[in-house]
This record gives sequence, C-alpha cells and structure tokens, in this order.
Amino acid sequence: MKEHAIQYRVILYDSEDYQKTLPLRDVTLRQPWGQSIADDDLSSEADDYIYGAFDGDRLIGMSVLQEGESFDRLRYMAVDEQYRHCGIGSVIARHFEAIARQKGKAGIRLMARTSVIDFYEALGYVAEGERFYPDHIAVEHQYMRLYFS
Repeated sequence: MKEHAIQYRVILYDSEDYQKTLPLRDVTLRQPWGQSIADDDLSSEADDYIYGAFDGDRLIGMSVLQEGESFDRLRYMAVDEQYRHCGIGSVIARHFEAIARQKGKAGIRLMARTSVIDFYEALGYVAEGERFYPDHIAVEHQYMRLYFS
C-alpha cells in the first residue's frame, strides 16, 4: 500500500485504465449487495468525465462526473478499501467540483448510500428528501446536492 505517490488522471472510456475501473467498482459497489458491475449498462460513460487515483499502475479510486443541465452528477465513487480515509475520495470530489464550477453549473448532485452520507456532508453536500431504496439496489440511499451559490 502507498509505495508510490498517488497520481490522479483522466480515464478515457474503454481504455486500459477504464477496464481497471470495472473490478474496483464491482468489489466496492456491487458485490456487497450480491450484484455484478457486468449487469450495469455503462455505455453512456463514453460521454462522461472519468477520473481516477493510481498508486503506480494500480487504480485505487475513481468516480464519474455526468453532465447535467444545472447540476452535474457524481456517480460510482469507489475507493479501494486499503486506501480509504486517505483523502482520495475528497480529492476526486473536489476535482469534479472545480470542473462543474468552470462550466458554470449550480452544483453537483448524487445518490449516496447511507453509510457514506457523513463523507459527503463533510464536503458540503446536503441531504434532500427522504432516504429510499433504488429499484435496482437493496441498499438505502439518500439524494444529496452541493450548491455553489
């Protein structure tokens, strides 16, 4: 763990680096609920901004920023369990915030598992509406937004 300085970079859809996102997302976001990332239709990510954290050649964190009208959408935040609480998710989220601000967006929205609400609140996100269970995931979630105003 942490043998190299963590490097952050854009990940191009369907590239070698992109292929590394699939097992990370599968282990972090799908397998705990008995699902597989292979069941997700990720074809729209060809139009999204994907950003990752690397320790050498190893992908250790990533997320997707999806274009929206007023608010961009942060999706698929995943950080390798061995690298959690090291600031990787925060760096990725702040990078997305800078991009959305440059584009003149009102903020960023997301759908968070309830287990990570505190993480997003620490970044300035606020909960919106009631907690819920999405149709495709049997895990409680919360809509959240970061407002730039």
